[in-house]
Amino acid sequence: MSFQEVKGQSQVIRLLQNGLLHGKIAHAYCFAGPRGVGKQKTAMELAKALNCEQKGADACDRCRSCLRIEHGNHPDVIRIKPDGASIKIDQVRQLQRAFSFSPGKEVVRVIMIEQADFMTPQAANSLLKFLEEPVSAMVAILITENIHAMLPTVLSRCQILRFSQLPPAILAKKLEEQGIRKDNARILAHLSQGEEEYQLLDQEEFAQLCRRVIEWNQEILSGKSSALVSIQREWLQKQTENERLPLVLDILLLWLRDLVHHHLNKTGKLDVSVFSEWEAAREEQAYRWNRSRLLLGMEAVLRARSQLAGPMQPQAVLEQMVLAMQEGSL
Repeated sequence: MSFQEVKGQSQVIRLLQNGLLHGKIAHAYCFAGPRGVGKQKTAMELAKALNCEQKGADACDRCRSCLRIEHGNHPDVIRIKPDGASIKIDQVRQLQRAFSFSPGKEVVRVIMIEQADFMTPQAANSLLKFLEEPVSAMVAILITENIHAMLPTVLSRCQILRFSQLPPAILAKKLEEQGIRKDNARILAHLSQGEEEYQLLDQEEFAQLCRRVIEWNQEILSGKSSALVSIQREWLQKQTENERLPLVLDILLLWLRDLVHHHLNKTGKLDVSVFSEWEAAREEQAYRWNRSRLLLGMEAVLRARSQLAGPMQPQAVLEQMVLAMQEGSL
């Protein structure tokens, strides 16, 4: 691999490569951004480039140093992860002991701390002291999905690089490379936490869940009472146990967006649909709902999605949403 393998983060990669070319790499970075956008891969490629025998703006992937780092057996490149619920001070002390001796010639030691926001205050303070008094050339890379949970004293010592959410096309391709079916990958790529959501279900379960959400939307727009019955008999009975209600609403919102795009793309010149397998259902439901009602429906789903995190009972949240969608008003 090389920096070229990191997709969708051109600004971050350009900054790091400029630093490598001009010898201006920071002593500490904070890689912040959503899950699955290439933070760990970028950290690994930076470690390789810093120690590559070719000494350029990227790793050669052929020299002994690159290969050792790639295979995780380089003694001066260490990865730290939470031990249980947190990163503890003993883990930092172990790191200090490992780095207490002098490294080989021209070696740049690299520490990669994953989920760095899980450091205890004691571990963070110990790390700060270690960074301020290095025994040799060293770069620390703190990786986090929740930068707001990081201690300000830690962030003040880091150059913060923000990783953006991957475009759906890139994420879909990445999911396909992981063995996910193309139609599922396209839908998951448009969900806010696509890769996390997929861990809850296998391929067929996810496809069945999408199919059932689309059928439920048909019940809703038809004004059938079965739309309310489904809440109690299906969604609350089956989905809450697996914490899938937010996913159900995310899929519903995405489906309504597809219906809106169907109205806007009547010429068929643009392939903007996400649910490519359900073309017949999309045409039928889009025909029965006009654009303004679809937008009101999306607003109702968004409101319900936020209410799920509040004190209201899920049954009341879903029932209010269904009634608002059927009445066409909020």
